[in-house]
Amino acid sequence: MEGEDKINIIHFGLSGNPGGIETYLLKVASRIDRSKFVFSFIDTTGSNAGPCFYDEFADLGCHFYTICPRRKSISQNKKDLKKLFNENIFDVLHFHVNTLSYIEPVLIALKHGVKVVIHSRNAGTRGSFITNALHFLNKKRIEALNDTVTRVAVSELAGKWLFGDNQKFTILNNGVDTEKFHFDKNARNEVRKSLKINGDTIALGSIAAFTPAKNQQFILDVLFKMNKSDFKFKVFFVGDGYLKTGIEALAKKYSLENCVEFLGKKSNIPELMSAFDILLLPSFYEGFPNVVLEAQCCGLPCIISNYITEEVVIDKSLVCRLPINDDSRQGWVDEINNVAKMIHNSDAELREMAFRIIDERGFSTKNEIERLENLYSSVVA
Repeated sequence: MEGEDKINIIHFGLSGNPGGIETYLLKVASRIDRSKFVFSFIDTTGSNAGPCFYDEFADLGCHFYTICPRRKSISQNKKDLKKLFNENIFDVLHFHVNTLSYIEPVLIALKHGVKVVIHSRNAGTRGSFITNALHFLNKKRIEALNDTVTRVAVSELAGKWLFGDNQKFTILNNGVDTEKFHFDKNARNEVRKSLKINGDTIALGSIAAFTPAKNQQFILDVLFKMNKSDFKFKVFFVGDGYLKTGIEALAKKYSLENCVEFLGKKSNIPELMSAFDILLLPSFYEGFPNVVLEAQCCGLPCIISNYITEEVVIDKSLVCRLPINDDSRQGWVDEINNVAKMIHNSDAELREMAFRIIDERGFSTKNEIERLENLYSSVVA
């Protein structure tokens, strides 16, 4: 394999959809010191198109190894993994997961003398009974491995969720590209013009995949209660997913068609954040949501669920954490109105300074990559 004088890292966790893990890995792959590290990826998507961002990773010199998906054949999946580690030399398996329902790559890598980093990317699941049962059983198996694996998490909540309260783990918070997510007044004006957002409209943004964890229905419930306000509101849903059709139907049921717009997947997230006035994220659980970090970098006020770790709150003046139970919708209505008044009475140029706090507190992408490189070096030392 190429790069024998470098540290060879093989990653597991890529899917065919641009989620948090995929976006994180592309960010890391594009910024890691390629004179010291070589990245490879295990592809279990079972798709001819390959995993998400395949072309981008390939352009960065990354390698891919196709493994039979376990949903297709458990026995072939194991056989392919054994062949992979028999025929190639890797220094580290970086295992990015939301649950421990599947740990075969970890077990096989360890048998071949490969160091393993297990990286908890989330703080909960709404999976099936089987997924939850396997997670519970494999959690015990990972505990029994003791110090033979390195445990990493994006937050305290994510670490405790995956590894348990009594296991030691390192917190490696996500970082944000402060130059990319810096507030841009020109982008704000251009995007608002293209989306036909009037000057008297407060643009509420939801940037999330349509999955059970993201709880977009709650946003519509809140919007439905906002019939009396001094402001005109419109929600822009950015993202895709299998629950999107149901949310669109609910918007029609609530007669909110004129108050919501579904933009689908978008690549211009920084520009959209500059255009939006408030970010809404009523999630049931998150590991360490990058979207909230990016929003703070952009000076975009955020109203988020109190189930989301407080570790993501870097600038307390920009983030409000609220409950998401049945009795809390009015609280969200009141807070949205309060933030709208604050925005109405403030100068948008104040948002241009927000990125400095992210930099000062060590949450830039540069700091994140440095910590990851140090982690890899320490694991193989």
